[in-house]
Amino acid sequence: MRTLITGATGFIGSALSHRLQQHGHEVWALSRGGDSATSRNPAISRGFAWEPMGGPAPAEAFEGVEAVVHLAGESVVGRWSADKREAIEQSRVVGTANLVAAIAELSQRPRVLASASAIGYYGDRGEDVLTEESSSGDDFLAQVSQGWEAAARDAEGLGVTVVRFRTGIVLGPGGGALKEMLLPAKLGLGGPLGSGRQWWSWIHLDDAVGIIEHALALNFSTALNSTAPVPVRQIDFAKALGRVLHRPAIAPMPAFALKLVVGGFAVELLSSKRVLPEATRASGYEFRFPELGPALDDIIG
Repeated sequence: MRTLITGATGFIGSALSHRLQQHGHEVWALSRGGDSATSRNPAISRGFAWEPMGGPAPAEAFEGVEAVVHLAGESVVGRWSADKREAIEQSRVVGTANLVAAIAELSQRPRVLASASAIGYYGDRGEDVLTEESSSGDDFLAQVSQGWEAAARDAEGLGVTVVRFRTGIVLGPGGGALKEMLLPAKLGLGGPLGSGRQWWSWIHLDDAVGIIEHALALNFSTALNSTAPVPVRQIDFAKALGRVLHRPAIAPMPAFALKLVVGGFAVELLSSKRVLPEATRASGYEFRFPELGPALDDIIG
């Protein structure tokens, strides 16, 4: 089928577009660079210019499109200045609303919209076990995720299946969260962050892509947690990464020091989200990397 992807040249989008191409699908992209996306990602056969904050996506980008995957959004990594927080929120909520507005104007609409969300939806929940049925949180990223998902769900009223995948910490070669962790870990500075007892819900890039591809085949609207079935405490994550790198993982970074280094984003690194993908598994998805050790061995070992 023909699939239209926003964020197709990003970390997850690039891997997804290559996977879909390998499985015989045609991939189109909406990006600020328009057709230049095809040179940046050979798996993309056509690119269309779109500024998510500027208005609805162009109608011609949806011609013959059966599925839309929406991944575009301002990175949450970095210091959360007032401008950064606004960009994080608006790029997701307004950008998604503009995408759905374009779909509303089509005479032939896509069958399914798979729209990114994040486990930030749940907020900082300590020891609570969180599934797709759990309530949302009330911190900044939780509120952003609620608005993000609500904007996507407006497409349900247009007769489109909407699958919201709440993604955890994505681990893969060459990018994502692991890229930021490798240097300090190789220097022996990859110890616990804060107490280290907070739960980290992670996922291998192969499974993150696999869940999205799986979502495109579903014929019912739902939320899916895009996290591995076995979350770990942050201190155990640090030890597992140190083992693969053959480096000690004992030098801690106190919470106040982390906040000085990365600003507001420290909240996410220090918060606890023990997320289980119950609906994801119930929908028939089988994880390739359910446990952290084999996942890190595959990526780094």
